[in-house]
Amino acid sequence: MSSGSSSRLGTHPGLLSLSLCRNPIPAALRADGFGENPFFHCLVAEILPAPGEPQGKNIPTSRGPLQSASEVAPPGAQSPALLFSLSGSCMVGYGLYYFIYSTWTGRNIYLEDIYVKPEYRGQGIGSKIIKKVAEVALDKGCSQFRLAVLDWNKKAMDLYKALGARDLTEAEGWHSFRFEGEAMRELAGK
Repeated sequence: MSSGSSSRLGTHPGLLSLSLCRNPIPAALRADGFGENPFFHCLVAEILPAPGEPQGKNIPTSRGPLQSASEVAPPGAQSPALLFSLSGSCMVGYGLYYFIYSTWTGRNIYLEDIYVKPEYRGQGIGSKIIKKVAEVALDKGCSQFRLAVLDWNKKAMDLYKALGARDLTEAEGWHSFRFEGEAMRELAGK
């Protein structure tokens, strides 16, 4: 890690309090970037695939502000949490996680998204974010730490395997499915 870009994940008082926040209130979420002009949205909007990688879907910028975790989470559920990595006063990466429940293994944690700005990659920031999520998972009594990765993202898959993750598609044949837009409306009869 270069001396000009030290990662202080979890050491900044504001970040530490955010990472330990169990049920953020809407005002706290707005203060952390989920308001009218969320920096999280800016960071997500700058994510572009590297040359040769599939384009994927663009992040819609006309949807308005991101929803707060309290609007997204089911009643009584613990809200999602963000971890940030800083270089000076610049946010260079984040991890978005939340808790899920397995009928087989109980409480688990799911890392929905992890991102490190390209110019800060290769410095261990992503690994630190992942390790911090694992720490939160153990502190909260989770039996598993889950995440998903696209098949073209070989660097991420190699990192996750190097850190001890198992590829469930390879090992157990699990495939991930989702319902979107019209399919959801059809299922719901709307």
